[in-house]
Amino acid sequence: MAEDISARFSTTQKVFIGLQHTLAMLGATVLVPVLTGLNVSATLFAVGVGTLLFHFFTNRRVPGFLGSSFAFIAPIVIAADRLSLRHAQAGIIGAGIVYILVGYLVQIAGPDRVRKVFPAVVTGPVIMVIGLGLAPVAISSAQANWLIAGLTLLAVIAISIFAKGFLKVIPILLGLVVGYVAAMLAGIVDYTPITQAAWVGLPGFTLPVFSWEVLLIVTPAAIVSIIEHIGDILAIGNTIGQDTTKDPGLPPTLYGGGVATIVSGFLGGPSLTTYGENIGVLALTGIYSTFVVSMGAVWAVLMAFIPKVEGIIISIPGPVIGGVSILLYGMIAAVGIRTLIENRVNLLAARNLIIVSAVLIIGVGGVAIEVFEGFELSAMVLAAVTGILLHQVLPASS
Repeated sequence: MAEDISARFSTTQKVFIGLQHTLAMLGATVLVPVLTGLNVSATLFAVGVGTLLFHFFTNRRVPGFLGSSFAFIAPIVIAADRLSLRHAQAGIIGAGIVYILVGYLVQIAGPDRVRKVFPAVVTGPVIMVIGLGLAPVAISSAQANWLIAGLTLLAVIAISIFAKGFLKVIPILLGLVVGYVAAMLAGIVDYTPITQAAWVGLPGFTLPVFSWEVLLIVTPAAIVSIIEHIGDILAIGNTIGQDTTKDPGLPPTLYGGGVATIVSGFLGGPSLTTYGENIGVLALTGIYSTFVVSMGAVWAVLMAFIPKVEGIIISIPGPVIGGVSILLYGMIAAVGIRTLIENRVNLLAARNLIIVSAVLIIGVGGVAIEVFEGFELSAMVLAAVTGILLHQVLPASS
């Protein structure tokens, strides 16, 4: 099992280390309500509570962080246009129910069958796709100002390599501070979200309105999110050196994700899914304590009630986020490479080489298929399905 250095730090230090997880996922999580019209503070509250529920269902064995799912952006927008955002919330609740049903089916199938479907030759490149697929997001954010992005990246690297003790495990937090100060000096920080925000406020909770029409529009996106969820859970397991298909097993993670999404839907938040950004934080810091990630969730809940803090975080310029993301997303891809190496996947065998090659190119190439309006199979999903099918049909002797 990979070494977890969490025990070296006090509870107070772990609370602040957890803030890194909040900051790592914040940019992407806030983007979903911005694009769909959902309330940002309600989203932050739902993300925090949802993550805590996820940890409860997984018996605190999976240090994952739940954030807004991008798979639901188009369905939510379509549902809101046809009826309302409150109707879209009902579809999100339906997606949570699908999570739970799939979890039950996986529980019936058993962990051995799950491992046969997701061997290392499939999970390795799929995990690489999760990281590499996010690369354009990092580059898009960074390219607005490469000087600031590069300075932020160098700060994170320098702190990770040369810092000692507590400072060594908060490179994301310190890197963001260095990048933010540099951005302030460069005059590229927009202070509007800070000045317009109140110090204290209640999240904008809204109740759902149920409609069969919207359920059919929004809920099917759960299929995409579930496949991404399984890939992330396997990536977390490979990062921390734990077989998550056994301990705690995939069903509890799906139950946790499902209940979290249902609660989010009732509060006015988005569908929730595990976040690759936080896998990068785990890999970079070597701290795998679920308590630390739970503290990150608590920070998210607190931010939902302090709009001023939320405004400060939203004001972090794209190049600063991009500089940090380059390393975080690369770390995820590196975990996929490590998965292939540690499981001694023989890439001299034509069969294995074909599976890995197909998964990588389909996943990184950005292939996507729109099944019907508002429901699209993403490149990551298609890559995973391709790997699974090839593993099943190609003869082992080849």
